[in-house]
Amino acid sequence: MGISKDVGEVRDQQTTSTQEIIDLPDSDSDASLHDPDFLDGEGYTKLYEVKTLYEGEEARCSCCINWVEEPPEDVETSVEEEEESGRHAILVRLRRNHGSGKKMVLHSVVVQNPDLKSLLGEVFKEYSGITPTLKKLVFKAPFHCFFYEWQRLDEMIGEINKPFCNVSGRLLQKILESELRATISLSKDLNGSGVVTYDHLWTIFKPGIDIYTCEDGYDHIYRLSRTISDESGFNRFQLVVSEVDYNGNAFGFRTKHISLDSFLGTKKVQDLDAFPASYHPRLDEVKKTLKRRGEMFRHIHLKPYYYGAYKGPVIDGKHRRNNVEGRIVVDPSSYASFANNYIHLEPFDSGSLKPGVDVSDQMHTATQAFPTPGSMGQGGPAAGYPPHLPPRPRPRPQPQPRRMVHRHITAQNVGSAKWPDLTDDLLHLCSAKVLGYCLRIKKWAVFYIDHIREIQWQDRAFDDLVLDGSYKRLITAFIESHVENKERFDDMIEGKGQGITILFEGPPGVGKTLTAEAVSEKFRRPLYAMGAAELGANPELIEENLLMILEAAAKWDAVLLLDECDVLLAKRSADSLDRNSIVAVFLRLLEYYRGMLFMTTNRVQAIDPAFQSRIHLTIKYPSLDAAARRKIWERFLLPSSSSQESALRHEDFAELQSFRLNGREIKNLVKMAQLLASHEKVPLAMDHVRTALHVTKANSEELLLNTGED
Repeated sequence: MGISKDVGEVRDQQTTSTQEIIDLPDSDSDASLHDPDFLDGEGYTKLYEVKTLYEGEEARCSCCINWVEEPPEDVETSVEEEEESGRHAILVRLRRNHGSGKKMVLHSVVVQNPDLKSLLGEVFKEYSGITPTLKKLVFKAPFHCFFYEWQRLDEMIGEINKPFCNVSGRLLQKILESELRATISLSKDLNGSGVVTYDHLWTIFKPGIDIYTCEDGYDHIYRLSRTISDESGFNRFQLVVSEVDYNGNAFGFRTKHISLDSFLGTKKVQDLDAFPASYHPRLDEVKKTLKRRGEMFRHIHLKPYYYGAYKGPVIDGKHRRNNVEGRIVVDPSSYASFANNYIHLEPFDSGSLKPGVDVSDQMHTATQAFPTPGSMGQGGPAAGYPPHLPPRPRPRPQPQPRRMVHRHITAQNVGSAKWPDLTDDLLHLCSAKVLGYCLRIKKWAVFYIDHIREIQWQDRAFDDLVLDGSYKRLITAFIESHVENKERFDDMIEGKGQGITILFEGPPGVGKTLTAEAVSEKFRRPLYAMGAAELGANPELIEENLLMILEAAAKWDAVLLLDECDVLLAKRSADSLDRNSIVAVFLRLLEYYRGMLFMTTNRVQAIDPAFQSRIHLTIKYPSLDAAARRKIWERFLLPSSSSQESALRHEDFAELQSFRLNGREIKNLVKMAQLLASHEKVPLAMDHVRTALHVTKANSEELLLNTGED
């Protein structure tokens, strides 16, 4: 039988003999040319041969290939494939210079000696992309990696005991020195003066070093992965850097880009928008500060969520709000779900921060009308991309928006890679920002760690409530029992009936809202005050926002407060379909809420009757009597409760308790009186209270109670 060569797509390459590619059965094989397995459907014999086809001249369209039987005339054996070339330790490739200067310039250096390849593997052991056991290592101009490791290369060559390898190493140095001598000399000169030129920025940015920059007034130190010289005409030098971040599941490296604009002449290194951290005059002080920030970053994220106090700027989407003061919940996992903004991180031990060296021999990249399978993100460097850098990483798919109910990010749905802990040596690389929810502005937002503080809890707030003691005991017992036995109380349907709903009913200003706030302080839980404005106006939007609030509040073990609940939970009627839908949404979702819900109203008769069965405890607040009003006045005005000097006497409180005011009105009057006394720079006196009362009430006489009325 005839034996030809391998079937394959041979493009601009020399063919090899069939014997080197495939082993066919010998003539004694049981296989026969006339075996039925070798017959096609029409009875014709299939030849047991291999036929080679070659790419011919250009086809009729760019997406097709014209296959021919004869090899192209210009296919010749490469000199590097000849046996004689393989005996050389180093091959030097020169190419034509299409610019001014030398006619031939160094294109690349091919290292073939095994000992020299092993030596270079040690020199570049902190780099990725080098495998010393390959047949050859191809290093291409402009040889940045050798510039960065020149001293290490020189030292290791000097330590070689094998004479031939030592000679080969010195020869390699000599070849490269002719290319790098001018750059090394100029770099030393510039560094001696602490300046740099734009064309030589790459010389000070060695991959793997720490980079300092100041962003939004905050110090940052990043780890440099690589640099990109912009050849698209925009004249920007890009730094690809990494910082430590947290995505709700694990710590890891997050990549970002810093651009440096071009400039003329020389520029002080410290005047660059970002520069090597070693140039910073107060580096030890800066790293110490950043390490403290990193310790706070780690402390915050070692918990499922972090509840803290905040005063500073907040980034809400594309908006920046200054001087926001209030309490926040740091929760990157919920932020990723509800703000649809998942952060991709690389594990610390993934090698993603290692600088890369391309030692492949990619001499030609075929131009195709469409990408072939597997070619996306692979192959040779893209147009405009520096050849000495590793190929650009594949673009990562963007997360698609998800509808409620959201699932939280877990180790199972982010991959099976090992995610090491955040160690002390990486603390100075931690991000200056954290992700979470601002309870003040009711937005998912970005916060600066430097403005986060531990909460100063008002532990006496619940005890100081002007409320009958039996009410306090009942509320405390009810909540504590729920916290301890939440999993035991369940509905016949799994997940239903695990929450509690408490309704506070009574006239305005008697402490309904204050009770919920005091409960959150007593049990040290976040307080989420939910209002009609943030829920929306139509049933669909209300359902989506309410789902988010209920899920987040349950995860945070928050005290959820729906103030003036009658606005949203009013009785259904036949002529208001939207209102009926809103009530139906609340009725359905509250069945599955697992946390604590407090509702307040002064119009209990307006609430839809269907809610009565959803309320576990209803507490009716009476109007304030004289004794209660006196406690409130004393709470605001006594020296133990107020920092302002007061001239009020004991008998003045007997007069104050006679005014028929609720707690909120008393608080407002006290504030007005204190402002008036501060303006006059005198101690607070009864005249200030009377003046404030006279201004706010047209007829203060109507406020006086008759004797014995309380």
